[in-house]
Amino acid sequence: MADHFKRAFRLDRSSRTDARTAVDDELAHHVELCIEELVEAGWEADDAQREALRQFGDMEETKAYCEDMQTRRGAVERRTMSADELWQDLKYALRTLRKAPGYAGLVVVTLAFGVAANTTIFSLMNPYLFRPLPYESPAELVQINQANPITGWDMDRFSYPQYEDWKARTRAFSDVAAYTYGSANITGNEGPQQVQAAHLTANMFDLLGARAALGRTFLAEEGRPGGSQVVVLDHGLWQRRYAGDPGLIGRTINMDGVQRTVIGVMPEDFNFPFGGVKLWMPVQVDAASANRASLPYSLIGRLNEGWTRERARAELSQIQQELGAAYPDVDGRMRGVTVKPLREALNFAWDIMSISFKVLLGAVAFVLMIACVNVASLTLARGSGRQREVSVRAAMGAGRGRIVRQLLTESVVLAALGGALGIGFSYWFASVLNPILPEDLYRIGDIDIDRTVLAFSLLVTFATPVVFGLIPALKASKVDLSIGLKEGRSSAGLATTTGRRILVVAQVAFAVVLITGAGLMAKSFASVQNIDLGFDADRIVVAEVLLPTNAYRSRTERLGFVDEALQQLASTPGVVRASAVSWLPLNHESMSAQIARPSTASVPADEWPVAVLNNTHPGYFETMGIELLEGRDFGMMDAEGSQPVVIVSRALVNRFWPNESPLGQVLLAGDPRDAVTYTVVGVVSNVRHGDLSLGDLGPQLYRPTLQAGGSRYFLVSRTSGDPSALVAGVRETLRGVNSNLSYAVRPMSGVVQENQLQWSISAVFLVVFGAGALLLATLGIYGLISYSVSQRERELGVRIALGATAAQIRAIVVGDGVRLTVVGLVLGLAAALALGQLASAILYEVSPFDPMTLAGVMLLFLAVSAVASLLPAARASRTNPATVLRSE
Repeated sequence: MADHFKRAFRLDRSSRTDARTAVDDELAHHVELCIEELVEAGWEADDAQREALRQFGDMEETKAYCEDMQTRRGAVERRTMSADELWQDLKYALRTLRKAPGYAGLVVVTLAFGVAANTTIFSLMNPYLFRPLPYESPAELVQINQANPITGWDMDRFSYPQYEDWKARTRAFSDVAAYTYGSANITGNEGPQQVQAAHLTANMFDLLGARAALGRTFLAEEGRPGGSQVVVLDHGLWQRRYAGDPGLIGRTINMDGVQRTVIGVMPEDFNFPFGGVKLWMPVQVDAASANRASLPYSLIGRLNEGWTRERARAELSQIQQELGAAYPDVDGRMRGVTVKPLREALNFAWDIMSISFKVLLGAVAFVLMIACVNVASLTLARGSGRQREVSVRAAMGAGRGRIVRQLLTESVVLAALGGALGIGFSYWFASVLNPILPEDLYRIGDIDIDRTVLAFSLLVTFATPVVFGLIPALKASKVDLSIGLKEGRSSAGLATTTGRRILVVAQVAFAVVLITGAGLMAKSFASVQNIDLGFDADRIVVAEVLLPTNAYRSRTERLGFVDEALQQLASTPGVVRASAVSWLPLNHESMSAQIARPSTASVPADEWPVAVLNNTHPGYFETMGIELLEGRDFGMMDAEGSQPVVIVSRALVNRFWPNESPLGQVLLAGDPRDAVTYTVVGVVSNVRHGDLSLGDLGPQLYRPTLQAGGSRYFLVSRTSGDPSALVAGVRETLRGVNSNLSYAVRPMSGVVQENQLQWSISAVFLVVFGAGALLLATLGIYGLISYSVSQRERELGVRIALGATAAQIRAIVVGDGVRLTVVGLVLGLAAALALGQLASAILYEVSPFDPMTLAGVMLLFLAVSAVASLLPAARASRTNPATVLRSE
């Protein structure tokens, strides 16, 4: 380009196309000027044109350079302009909201409620359902169990020989490992402590892809007979008991009298097979574990590439049939195989928990919609009062898009404030929830606001302005300047009222669904609390104790400890009596035995009924408040070597001896191939032993502890007062019997409450959400009626001038509120009935169509609508017609 070419280009930078056109025009203009100058200097026109083009050089390169410069400078200017406009919008929004603190505060609190509800529930669900498992490629991991046709349980376990056979035969898995778990005592300078401990095959950590945070995990040789006695610790146990001392690696700890070397500490988020397990030891095959009929192990497998769970299940079913033919007395008794995703298999409450979370997730979605609808209604009402402001801005040149953006900026500011408040409340609520949730429900980490939950919360927070702010903003920005600029006139009164009516109806409908669900769940919780457990839990303290076999080698020594402990407990101030049992009711543990009368013993073994089996010490039934209906309790005469005796439940009597006394009757119990003959000496009432699920209670069978083995006991004490106040005293009494043992002591009511947890949590959340929804619906009705009264002031004044009484005016206004409520009520009840089946799985002895609950919801909302309309109605009835008509 020629050196004398000095003129600066005009810049039109709306787009690249506009830039290209501007550059073409500008260059053409400069070429024409150059040609004119050359012609004036005496050049011929054609020669002047060629010379001008030569002086400008490569025109295409020049055009490209100028286009690029214009486009880039245009983009910079647009960004700068947009940032300036955004900053202006933000400052204007803050000034505007500061002038309307009531509106802003109500919107922020409403949105905070919606965001907090959603964030809290999602943070509660996250560790159970969404947070990634702390294993390598967890989608490939499954748990394998057998289906037992006798008990109907599809999570039956394996023996160690079965594990070896299945691992050798399967092609579906790259590796298979086994685990089992139970209680263990740790002793040492830190004091005794009872913990849950798991025995794993040495390949388990490698199969899971889990690495120790400190030290290492098992070596293959440590899982062989005679291998080293080693242990891996849970991170929390290492921190609490050993103060996080890294020097613990390589030292020994005493577990049940065995010195085990600590070789590793797992990462903080590691959890297997559930949170209560704090120690891991390698399985070392001995005579007991080599017994094919002993079935303590569950199997974990990692699927090979290309294998699905269904395809693996088909292969394992074939393996089970082959082994069943080879070992008919053990393997042949099982019918089917289950292959479940690992998270689902490890959480024993998975089914009910996943349903409960779906219901709660639906509830918080309704809460958020109600919050958004309420805010949209408030925003519409406020928008109708800003017509003059918007009209002035439009008259001064602001386009509709610019006005919408300004109004949406206000919505975003309110949403951000509401979101911050809601997330802050969720942090607090998570800290409240964590201590009350039991560790035995499998979860990954604590309930907290991690990155996933925070991302969800931010999505909810910044999606709400679009939901509640866009339509009001579009409506407010659509102005008629001829009307909007007139003082005191609104161009959107009727449209705004109609829109708010629709929103209030929607609000009531959503709230009805929530209140109906809350009512059903509250009624379910009441039913659960009033259920007949078969025992009295309100005055019981329970102490769990595990007696190490190296310290208490014989049954006589173990029973001697139990007797001494019970004597000491009975003399403890506040304890009325004490006894012992092998398996505590509602502790998620049970033993079973097949039973038959001698006359029916010849039927096939898989047709023998199954009864829940327990071992009880003399005085157990009286201590627990279990009613003795017939016969006697166990006594010291029922010792080892005497006639085997049992006490049976009423359900068992109704099945075997419905029309005769069971006392003195003979009962066969145990493995049908080697059943023991027992004499019935007593009958007790039915007890809910396994859980609180609905259904008839099955047969229950009790043996005397004096005739049964065992090293783990639950010592139960009946108290004269609050059992919680005696927990420390009971613990001290037992330490006086043996200070080297650990005792897990708690009130029996705490065990019952853990079983009620799924209903109590759902009930609490739904009641809170329902109450919030009801309050928002009430505010919505009140706000609409108040606005409607202000819009109808002239009409009401005319009515009063023509003779309408105050009572008639109040009836008109209240009638408007009730009519809106009835429409929302009908829609909401229809939705509640349609969604009822989803909630039926978590209801307890309550139908999703419970007439009392539905009637209560109807009466509640009709009353609420009347109350919400009374204040505006009273104000309307005091309208002065002279003042109103004079102003017109």
